[in-house]
Amino acid sequence: MINVLKSEIKLSTLTSIKFGGTAKYFASFNNIYELRELLNFAKNENQKIVILGGGSNVIFPDEGFDGLVLKNNIKELNYEINSNSNEVIFKAGAGENWDSYVKFCCEEGFQGIECLSGIPGSTGATPIQNVGAYGQEVADTIVNVQALRIEDNSIVNFNKHECGFAYRSSIFKKEQKDRYIITEVTFRLKLNSPPELKYKELKDEVENDEKYKKLTDNTEKLNFAREKVIQIRKRKSMVIDENDENSVSCGSFFMNPVLSESEYKIFSDKIKDFQNQPRVFSSESGIKIPAAWLIENAGFKKGFSKNGAAISTNHSLALVNKGSTTENLLDLAKDIEEKVFEVFGVQLHKEPVVIMNNE
Repeated sequence: MINVLKSEIKLSTLTSIKFGGTAKYFASFNNIYELRELLNFAKNENQKIVILGGGSNVIFPDEGFDGLVLKNNIKELNYEINSNSNEVIFKAGAGENWDSYVKFCCEEGFQGIECLSGIPGSTGATPIQNVGAYGQEVADTIVNVQALRIEDNSIVNFNKHECGFAYRSSIFKKEQKDRYIITEVTFRLKLNSPPELKYKELKDEVENDEKYKKLTDNTEKLNFAREKVIQIRKRKSMVIDENDENSVSCGSFFMNPVLSESEYKIFSDKIKDFQNQPRVFSSESGIKIPAAWLIENAGFKKGFSKNGAAISTNHSLALVNKGSTTENLLDLAKDIEEKVFEVFGVQLHKEPVVIMNNE
């Protein structure tokens, strides 16, 4: 029988933003068998559940969680190389640390996720919101997502198309939210390929570096690009660092809004007299507006603080815990959302998962 603890573990110690009291129950699972046992326990005891990966994208209530928190510790790294196509099919357990996995791939010369270096959290969490940064998204490389269906404890496999990937979204975040627990992710990566440098800031820093210009080996180039990504993220306090108070966050708190053409026309009319114009991006789903620009031009500058909840001094998208509470942080987030909507008519949406006891 799996050991389910009547928890004295502070949830704040398991999350990057360091909020949350204790859970009624807490346990971890190392494989699908243990997960099924724990789910049976939750059903028998009529307990709500929350799945915890790396804890970088979740905010627990100050009073804790009145249910069972399950920590995903499924670890697996298993890959096959197709020398004919120079492709690598790589299966990773959902409980693997994401950045450690990216580091391993870069060191082995597997290209495709190098720009996603430095992102905290677990590998199994990345498909849920289609994690992306610096011109790459996990959807670009995902082949298959294996998940356990909570309703009947069965294993279901989703191919890339079935995952319904979109900007920072998937079926696991929308129509299938809370119905599946991801256990394994399969990626298709490239062998002996240079790094993918689409994002201008990263491309300029890498390609203008004299050390990079001298590199001829693609594996060395991948690792060079990875280190540059981490350097850029550190400058923005987007890498967890116990010596950096601005990294006590969930990373980007708001997603960049995507507007239709008609919505964008209304928005552009509102900002025509602004001296500082936003840099927008067109995509199949619409026109992406930088949330950081909206926040700053609505009057919330970097470093703005209210009751110990603050905007990072290094990045307008990060909300930081400076000795505050979940309640105060969500109040600040609400103030920002309301002001941005008042000024620009654009609704901001949160990236982190906010856990509520009354749901």
